[in-house]
Amino acid sequence: MALDVDGVLLDPQRGGLGPWQLAFGERFGVDARRLDETFFASAWAEVITGRRPVESALHEALQELGWGIEVDAALQCWFEEDFVTAPEVMAAATAWARLGIPLALVSNQEPRRARFIESRLAPLLPIGGVAFSGDLGVVKSNPDFYRRAEDRLGVGGLGQSVVFLDDTSSNVETAARHGWTAIHFTKDKDWRREVAAALERAQRASDGLDLGLTQ
Repeated sequence: MALDVDGVLLDPQRGGLGPWQLAFGERFGVDARRLDETFFASAWAEVITGRRPVESALHEALQELGWGIEVDAALQCWFEEDFVTAPEVMAAATAWARLGIPLALVSNQEPRRARFIESRLAPLLPIGGVAFSGDLGVVKSNPDFYRRAEDRLGVGGLGQSVVFLDDTSSNVETAARHGWTAIHFTKDKDWRREVAAALERAQRASDGLDLGLTQ
C-alpha cells in the first residue's frame, strides 16, 4: 500500500486550524504567503527533486523578503506546524498493516523534510519503505518517478500490485498509466471501499505472493 503524505496522511487544514502558513505568520509576525512568490515559485523545483538544499534556497528567500528569521527556526516551524495527521487515514493505514499489508510512503518531499516525516511517522505506522522525489530526482508528475520508486521499494515488475492513494488527480493518472493501481483520494468519496477492493484484486493477482514491499 503506497501512501501520499501531504493531503492524505497529513491534513493540510490541520484539523480546522488552517494551513501551516498561518501558524508561521503568527509566530514570526510576517505574511507567510509571500513565500509562494519568493521560494515556492522559484527555487522549489530544484529543492523538491534534491538538486538544491532547502536551506540555501530558503535563506535567499528570507533575505529577499527582508525577514530576520533563522533558516533552521523557519524550517522547524514549518515542519512541526504542518505535521498534523489525518485521523481517518491513519486509522485505515493501521488497520491495513494489521492485516499484513506492507505500507510505503510515496511523496514529493525534499530530503530534509522527508527525513523529518519518516522520523515522526515511524512510531505511528510500520512503514516498510519510502520513495521521495528528493531522493529519486523527479516528482510524481514525471512518469519516470514510478519506475524509480519501484526500484527503491523493490517492487519491480509488480506494478499492478502496488495500490497507490494520492490526492492529486494528475499524479493518480500518471501512476495508473505506469501500471500502478492508483486511487484518487478525496474526503467526499468512499476511498476506503475503493482501496479495499483494490487490495483484494491485488492479492488475487499476486496469487498469494507478498505485494513486494518489505516491512
